[in-house]
Amino acid sequence: MAKIKKSQGSQQPPQNECPEGCCTGDEILCISIPCPISIVLLGLDLQLELPCIRLSSVNGLTAGQTQQVLAVLANLLGALGSISPTSIDEQ
Repeated sequence: MAKIKKSQGSQQPPQNECPEGCCTGDEILCISIPCPISIVLLGLDLQLELPCIRLSSVNGLTAGQTQQVLAVLANLLGALGSISPTSIDEQ
C-alpha cells in the first residue's frame, strides 16, 4: 500500500472531504454525488465523477405527468436491481 506523506507547512483539508451537493429541493429529481466513486468494471479500477444529475421543468407538472415520471423511474430502478452476470452473458 502506498503511503502519503503530509507536508509540515500547509494545512490542507483531508482529501476525503466532499463539497456540498448541488440539489436545491425544487427539482423533479436530483442526484448529487459530490465525491468520486471507485468502481471496478471488467477488472479495471475506475473512478466515476458524477457531481449532479438534475431533472427539472420550466412549467409545473400535472398530477398525471408526475405519475408518469414516477412510473418510469420505478421501472428503471427495478430493472437495475434485476441485472445479473448471467443475464448479461445471455444477451
